Amino acid sequence: MASLKIVIIGGGSVAWTPHVATDLFMTTELTGSRLVLVDINPAAAELMSRYCKIVAERAGTGWTVEVADLEAALDGADSVCVSISTGSFEAMHHDVTIPEKYGVYHSVGDTVGPGGISRTLRNVPVFVNIARTMERLCPHAWLIHVTNPLAQITRCVRKATSIRSVGLCHNYNGTRYLIAKMLGVDPRDIDATSVGVNHFTWLKNITCKGVDVSDKIHLKSYLAYDAAKRGKPADGPESLEDAIARYTGEDSVQRYLLNFELHARFGVLPVGASSHVAENFGYYLNSPQTAIKHQIWRKGVLPSRADAAEKLRLSILARVEGREPMPELEQSPEGVAPVMAGLCTGKTCVSMVNLPNEGQIPNLPREVIVETWGVTTWDRVSPVMAGDVPANVVGMVQTIVNEEELAVEAALTGDRNLVIQAMQLSPIVANKDTIPEMVDELLAANAKWLPQFHRQRTHERSSVVV
Repeated sequence: MASLKIVIIGGGSVAWTPHVATDLFMTTELTGSRLVLVDINPAAAELMSRYCKIVAERAGTGWTVEVADLEAALDGADSVCVSISTGSFEAMHHDVTIPEKYGVYHSVGDTVGPGGISRTLRNVPVFVNIARTMERLCPHAWLIHVTNPLAQITRCVRKATSIRSVGLCHNYNGTRYLIAKMLGVDPRDIDATSVGVNHFTWLKNITCKGVDVSDKIHLKSYLAYDAAKRGKPADGPESLEDAIARYTGEDSVQRYLLNFELHARFGVLPVGASSHVAENFGYYLNSPQTAIKHQIWRKGVLPSRADAAEKLRLSILARVEGREPMPELEQSPEGVAPVMAGLCTGKTCVSMVNLPNEGQIPNLPREVIVETWGVTTWDRVSPVMAGDVPANVVGMVQTIVNEEELAVEAALTGDRNLVIQAMQLSPIVANKDTIPEMVDELLAANAKWLPQFHRQRTHERSSVVV
């Protein structure tokens, strides 16, 4: 029996904790361990504790579940998972709605552009505090996180502390599943090399059972697949433009259409739904009409996400109280449990990871956080050599890297000028003249979550000689 202490910070999450906890309870190598939930919302933590205890009992693998504050939870922890959103829906709403006033129409707003930069500024102080607490109480534990912006947070923890961190994202699995459905095969038969940065990676060498299938993955095949799924005629039109017009419309949502449009232009397929991909470009979100034309789903925040979270919370409560049946026990495709098992017990696993670039992508800068395959084993996550980002798209990826690096430094230092510079580089911001005003409005809206900027202004005032 492993008898490990596993901590989930943000453990009151009704979206993440049920999946992560179930995966942990069903991982044989972790049998007999202890799950500790931490959350700034005591009621949320208590609800998820009740839920997890029921799941743990059904799994029958000897886990115990408890709730604790940050210090008590991290004291002697073997592995730490973080899934939080500083400021929650209120702050996320600002990330999307304030940029809209300046002509920036985010589709997600959690990774790049004004929304992603704003989210970086909020999350970095919290993660640095967690990591510094880990330095005191569990210095040998890894920080595994699924919080956006994934690359920037991984980078800031490694820059500001000695704690080893790795970011995990499920976008690759989603894209692999789509390719498998298009080809009518099992997703496990699909393999590919993924190169780039989180939410802006590109697939190379797509194979099915080791056979190259790149020539079968293109816009026409995607449109035909989608048409068949919707029960529409699948006979192909003469041009791609005709195909798009025939199979799409304002009443449909094709979350990967932009991916295959870009594949038609560049010859490589971007990973993840188009909502994430579009935010790395300077055109596709320059107006709501352009987003509709390219079938880019704009998620929004309030009230939709808050309503969805409350609906899920009520369902969890009903299950705990016995008014709804508990779901069948099955492991999700998320990578947290396998990575934890690898780090703590030595069971090797291969997964998509966000780690510093040690040369796995030679044509991106060293030390920046990149997303590639990685091998996890005893106390180590080793990146797998992925090769170059294709030459025809590497310049765009490099621009995003530059934006993210400036955002990280701005978040660590509280430097408003660096925030402005990061947004100046952002492809999604078309009107650069509005950036200082937009930055000030975002900083004001998020002020209560930005202690580093308060410290910076206090330092500036104290440095003035009168």
